[in-house]
Amino acid sequence: MLYLCIRNKENNIMKTTERCRFIDDLNKVINYHVQEHSLFSGGCCYSAYLLAKTLRMFGIKYKTVIFQYDDILNETDFNNAINGEGVSHVAIEVRRGLKKYIIGDCSGIYRYFEWSGEKFKVMKYTDITPEEILDGYRNNEWNYTYDVHNNSILSRDINKVVAKYLSGNCGLR
Repeated sequence: MLYLCIRNKENNIMKTTERCRFIDDLNKVINYHVQEHSLFSGGCCYSAYLLAKTLRMFGIKYKTVIFQYDDILNETDFNNAINGEGVSHVAIEVRRGLKKYIIGDCSGIYRYFEWSGEKFKVMKYTDITPEEILDGYRNNEWNYTYDVHNNSILSRDINKVVAKYLSGNCGLR
């Protein structure tokens, strides 16, 4: 049987099926926090930081995606685009199998921004570090609906998923 594999920094191999399940588990955490803690009402940039940090740890490539009105988002540089005013939404895109996949898109925000008649722009950035995303989170104003005290709960829940895969208790070995 042929397996497509990904190597992380520790030179461990994550099979495609395990990678897909890992992304699905991260997605479930984000979707839960969207529904229960209004994550996408002021916490999307922080969740993008945690996801980027986690994906980098596992050697999984990602793109940082921001959504904003055309007249505000005309910047090709991520740091310049996000600094000062914040943006409508920050997300992480990965490949899940052969498809591009936005983690935590339970609300269909990607489709809304992409296909609505409103003048929104979607910009995708490669090679944006988790630290750059965190700087964007810290140096901007975000919607106050989201309670930032939930950041530690979100971090804990993502760390549980990470621990499951690092320990090999993901049901695929």
